Amino acid sequence: MNLEVLVFLIYLNMKKLAFLFLLVVSVGFSQPNAQVKNYYIDGNSVKEKTWVDGNQQKTLIETSYENGPGFRYYINEDGIEIGAFIEVVREYGKHFKVNVSILNSSDNQINFMPEDIEILVNGNIKNKEKYKAITFKDYKKKVKNSQTLTTVLTSAAQGFSQGYSAGIAYSTSTSTNWDNGYPQMSTTQTYTYSPALASIQRQQNQQVINQLSESQAAEINYINEGYLKNHTLFPNTALEGYFLIRYNRKITDIDIIIKIENLIFDFSNDRWHL
Repeated sequence: MNLEVLVFLIYLNMKKLAFLFLLVVSVGFSQPNAQVKNYYIDGNSVKEKTWVDGNQQKTLIETSYENGPGFRYYINEDGIEIGAFIEVVREYGKHFKVNVSILNSSDNQINFMPEDIEILVNGNIKNKEKYKAITFKDYKKKVKNSQTLTTVLTSAAQGFSQGYSAGIAYSTSTSTNWDNGYPQMSTTQTYTYSPALASIQRQQNQQVINQLSESQAAEINYINEGYLKNHTLFPNTALEGYFLIRYNRKITDIDIIIKIENLIFDFSNDRWHL
């Protein structure tokens, strides 16, 4: 089989950034001989433009949302299609989240290797070389460290509560006595230990810890299933996943290069005539 390289250069316009955005480009985009389809998805209008550029078929999908348009890019060559869009997320820190889909409709198997992803960021920032695709191994390690710290702090808080006040009921009473025609008020606070109340509080504390543990396990499972790792796509199979990039509000645009085998799929701004 012929080796194929897919190269992604994804342009990200950051001038109208909110906390959530997709790949934003100029709405004045115009491509001669483009086929245009208009339709709706979940109440949002969609404009799909498809055209041929050399040996490649390109598709730009623009979806209108309440907070502005969102764009997804697709390039297809020799039966291999890659699509991507970017959003800003808060997942154990603030990141750029790059959502990627790869469809292999060719007769050959291809290998996707995240280590071949190259990130180029632009903007008035220092140490640009630090802005790389975070690997699955490094991100999972960060998540586990964060979860361990959260578990320790939660367990300590629940343990303190259980040891300090478990089973103790408080009651306050006020009485009035008269002394030489003047009222004298006194307040009495009573502490009562209840084994039944202590048992309920221990169960509640344990429930909090169990819920935290279940939530953390679900998050780890989501990462295991969705974060991009080495993967072979056999003929007529697809891959969907994501990877993260360190966030910086001063980043103005991002070029993302994903290499797979030997075709060049260029998502740079110039290649899309924007």
